[in-house]
Amino acid sequence: MKVKWDLEHVYFYLVSFVALILIIVGAVTITQTAIAFFTPVHDYYGPFKPERPSAELSMWEENFGSDFIEQERIRYEEINRQNYNRQLSRDLIRGLAFIIVAMPVYLYHWRKIPQLEIAEQKNDSDG
Repeated sequence: MKVKWDLEHVYFYLVSFVALILIIVGAVTITQTAIAFFTPVHDYYGPFKPERPSAELSMWEENFGSDFIEQERIRYEEINRQNYNRQLSRDLIRGLAFIIVAMPVYLYHWRKIPQLEIAEQKNDSDG
């Protein structure tokens, strides 16, 4: 089958290509989110690093006591866990949105291309 490069064909191929790329991006996003869910990374940011507390944390411990610091560490870790879970949820929804929006666009435009060929062949045979 010879591809025609008129404006209509180029449009349908281009939109199909872009939609296919969005589907791939959505699939990759979902895959990365699944990997992050099953293999979480426990990075320590902020003052509660396990290897050495910051000078500011030491000052707070002197003023408020180690019980307060432990409560704050637990609260800080809980906030980090919640933020991590929210980020995973957003990434999953973003990936699904890419696929849900791009799939119908791709299917419509890709299925329309053979119909253009049939319509042109019919017009050629009539005229």
